[in-house]
Amino acid sequence: MKRHETNVNMISSRDAIADTIRKNGFRATPQRVVIYEALWKAGSHPSVLEIHEYATKTDPSISLATVYKTLQLFSDIGLVREMGLRDGSARYDPDTEFHINLVCNKCGKVEDFNSVSMDQIVSNLDEKSGFQVLSYSFEVRGLCSDCQRRV
Repeated sequence: MKRHETNVNMISSRDAIADTIRKNGFRATPQRVVIYEALWKAGSHPSVLEIHEYATKTDPSISLATVYKTLQLFSDIGLVREMGLRDGSARYDPDTEFHINLVCNKCGKVEDFNSVSMDQIVSNLDEKSGFQVLSYSFEVRGLCSDCQRRV
């Protein structure tokens, strides 16, 4: 499997977004750039509908089907990670650097938690087990602080 060039943090300008898409061998259409921006603006780990809502604020002609197809492309080239949740829905994480996702079992909120030691575990897997890591995710399930207060 070919590894693609990915973002380290949010790509800050439209030109940089377009360049990253092109470097991965795809056309940087205006819709793709707007959808990538919307992915970040929609907030933490947005759904397709949330991304679509933000994207259509900039370009009302963007269809839901275009958002789905574009998110699949972004996932394929490493610009985004698709998270499948227990309820069968998908959320999208534009932060492709290794981190832990904290998922609330009650409200579905997803938060990022960064841990250097987990990054070391992933980086050592190739070396110590002979297993080539192509992608990875780590999530911890429980109750977020808001849901804990409501109990």
